[in-house]
Amino acid sequence: MKANAALGLFRAKAGLVLDQWVDRMKVFIVENQIAGLSKAALREMRTNPTSRWALEREALRKAIKREVAGLVNRVHTQAYIEELKRK
Repeated sequence: MKANAALGLFRAKAGLVLDQWVDRMKVFIVENQIAGLSKAALREMRTNPTSRWALEREALRKAIKREVAGLVNRVHTQAYIEELKRK
C-alpha cells in the first residue's frame, strides 16, 4: 500500500467521523432547544466534563486516535515487508 493511498484513506475516514460528530451535535442542540434549554445552558453543558457533549467529543477523539493508530500500523508493516523483500 502506498503511503499516499493510506493517507487518503485516513483523511476520508477521519472526515466521516468528524461529519458524524457534527451531525450528532446539531441533533443534540435542536433536541435541547425543543426541550427548552437556553443557549447559556448549552454552553455550560459544553464545558461540563460529564455531559453528553463531552462524552461525544471524547468518543470522537478516540475514534480519530484509532484511525491514526491503524494508519501508522499499516505504514510500519508495509515498510517492514518492503525491507524484508530487499534482503
